[in-house]
Amino acid sequence: MFINIFQAVVPAILFSAIAQAAAQVDTSAVGAKTPLSSKSTVCNVLDYGAVADNKTDIGPAILKAFSDCASGGGATIYIPPGSYSIATGVVLNKGSAYALQIDGLITLTADGSFSGNAIVIENASDVEVFSSNGLGAINGQGYITRQTSSGQNARLFRFISCSDVSIHDIILVDSPTFHLVLNEVSNFEAYHITIRAPSIGGTDGIDLICTDNCYLHHIEVTNRDECISVKSPSNNVLIEEIYCNQSGGMSIGSLTADDVAAGDEAAVSNITMRNVYIYQCTQMLMIKTFPGGTGAVGYVKDSLFENFWAYDTTYGLDIDQYWESHTTPDTGAVALSSLTFNNWTGNVDNGVSRGPIVIRGSDVVPITDITLTNFDMWTVNENKILNQCKNVYGTGYCAATSTASPLATFTTTVTTTSTPSAYTSPTSPAWGVAGYGTTDPIPVYTPAPFWSPASAGVRSASATGASTITTASSVEAAQTTGASTDSSPSPAIASSTSPAVTKAAVAVSASTNSSSSVASMSTGTSSYTSAESSSTEESSSSGDAAIPTESSLAFSASQPSVTESTLSWTGSQTTNHPTISFNLPLPTSSTPPYTGDDDYACE
Repeated sequence: MFINIFQAVVPAILFSAIAQAAAQVDTSAVGAKTPLSSKSTVCNVLDYGAVADNKTDIGPAILKAFSDCASGGGATIYIPPGSYSIATGVVLNKGSAYALQIDGLITLTADGSFSGNAIVIENASDVEVFSSNGLGAINGQGYITRQTSSGQNARLFRFISCSDVSIHDIILVDSPTFHLVLNEVSNFEAYHITIRAPSIGGTDGIDLICTDNCYLHHIEVTNRDECISVKSPSNNVLIEEIYCNQSGGMSIGSLTADDVAAGDEAAVSNITMRNVYIYQCTQMLMIKTFPGGTGAVGYVKDSLFENFWAYDTTYGLDIDQYWESHTTPDTGAVALSSLTFNNWTGNVDNGVSRGPIVIRGSDVVPITDITLTNFDMWTVNENKILNQCKNVYGTGYCAATSTASPLATFTTTVTTTSTPSAYTSPTSPAWGVAGYGTTDPIPVYTPAPFWSPASAGVRSASATGASTITTASSVEAAQTTGASTDSSPSPAIASSTSPAVTKAAVAVSASTNSSSSVASMSTGTSSYTSAESSSTEESSSSGDAAIPTESSLAFSASQPSVTESTLSWTGSQTTNHPTISFNLPLPTSSTPPYTGDDDYACE
């Protein structure tokens, strides 16, 4: 098994900035609280009128199983293996301490009556939605709607005002619109989710509004709109181990500064996205806001985005405070501040027209306290890259420094004419596949999802990114405490600070502990030296701000050869204490063996 474990070897001041920016998610508090063993009453939908004939509407049977059997708690609504049709929307309102086990395929009818959603769970707590056999799936048949321009337009699954809830090991395919929508959830966990949609806008993978403490991880999305999008208001979110294939990429927003009432301003804070893998996407990450209001209207702040990897993406980091070319009213903006972007690797398609860093800040409310470090990226086409910043203050690359008040407006382009010294050309991963057409059915079960269902083993990840491997005997406990299992490898992020470590060179053993955290790592000795980048850069600018020069910190490492006998990690973990972690580089010759530009709001 290949485990991603990260350690940033950075100056103390940068380490402090990253620590302050990172979300403080308590992963032990996410997900359902009641174990499945205490939800032992089985409410089989076949006993409430469902028929696995791919014709009979399963909607009424799910509702009846919930109202008659499960809403009081201590029960599991069970959808056995088989093919089912759904023609009417299901809303499970209130209830707690129950589970929804989907072990069959549910297909939406093209002319169904869903009121915008196929399945909704709202005002609920202590709920677990899962598949135990890897066959739990919902197929929206959006290709039919797109051909007729009529019929149902349902989101596949939606949670509204829920706490202590988890959804895992579910496949969501071809929604006519969004796939998984999480509105105002807390202590929420989503993992082992596979989403497949066509190459068209309006097919968001996951839209998230998190009131507090949400953990999304080990998710794969193929589509052409947002992979995972964080909306407002959201606070304290950890998103990691995400695979975006042919997608719009990760995003925050869009967020509106104009025409908002007091108290409804954009509010996004303490977001951590890390270990994100991008294959031929529109962007690696976009933060998008509309101008308006007066002065600073709302915020995105105190957040960390690190360990992003890309193969042939259109944009790298793309921040636009004039989203969709809206330039008026240019009287105010959502304030962006205290944002850290660290350890981005891979390549963009055209580094001249769209470099790894493209930031368009507001003329009225400039972006402040930005940290840009270790963008070891290059271009597929062209022979140079242009990093562009407009009204961006902070450190690194094209950001400017200034103590003036008010801050001046400026535009800077930093040109790099040779590959960064730490750059490693990415290899096309096996999981990177062609996008799906808009008018043909999308396969539900092929290629196989990355991860086995939870019944086969649980991977538990702490807020620090360290992980434990447990056996099937611990599945139930892990499901109810927010832990999750993972038997799949994932590519590590390339790093200039790590020796080459292969899958065979890592041995991991660990155990969970609720009161202490101890970890040790033996790798031999290391020495690091600071060196100037070998790139040749030219700066061009306009405006009267202090213009930065490009001087990135590079590291050269001297370490003994690493083998399985010399590199091992043992220890225990909790979410209350950090664990020691090490950064493993992206393999250059091996990859996991698994096989929109349009913006749409949550509502």
